[in-house]
Amino acid sequence: MLAKISDGAIAVGYAVGHWIYDFQTLITGAAAIGAAWYAGAPVWRQLKDSNLQTRIMHRETLAVRLREAEERGARVAKAIDEPLWQAQSVTSDPEGDPIEIGEHDAHGVEQMILGRLDWYLVTLSDTEDARIEQAKTTLKAALDALTDTLADVHWPAHNDQSGEDYSMTDEQWAEVLQKAKDGKLLASVKVSAAWKANRALKAAQKTVADELRKQIAQLDQNITQNV
Repeated sequence: MLAKISDGAIAVGYAVGHWIYDFQTLITGAAAIGAAWYAGAPVWRQLKDSNLQTRIMHRETLAVRLREAEERGARVAKAIDEPLWQAQSVTSDPEGDPIEIGEHDAHGVEQMILGRLDWYLVTLSDTEDARIEQAKTTLKAALDALTDTLADVHWPAHNDQSGEDYSMTDEQWAEVLQKAKDGKLLASVKVSAAWKANRALKAAQKTVADELRKQIAQLDQNITQNV
């Protein structure tokens, strides 16, 4: 009886040993994977935390860009809207029909607009989204055209045909006077073009700001899901 039990135990031991021998590569691989997972768990957690931190930092960067864009847009509007309203009031009647601008008003509006947005249109050129930059270029051109026309209107009122460092022929002086006359009504057209360019800039600024808000909202959602 004992001999049979002993023989059976030996047979079982042999079978187990044989099974381990046959599958030792698989067993070793499984053990290695388990050890690697256990050892790598902190690394995966660290990687996840690092990715989360990166998203948080990106979110803060976008928030700063949005705040700066909004503050810049408000400053631009405050700087140019009032002069354009003043220009409109002296070049159009209450119904919106063009009227002739006088030399005094032309000079006053020109001085209000000249250099008003140089800090933005010149100094900060090529610093923003391409759509905003295109709108800035258009607005600068429109404001330059407006101030040139206003200068044409008032220049003959405080200058003569000849001065200390210049002298015009009768033909040249007649041309100057004609430009002043034409400019009195043309100023209304130039004001309208400046307003149109100003509105286009505001629209571009709003589009870019809305896109930033959308990106921030998406990051907020993603960060919340991974906290």
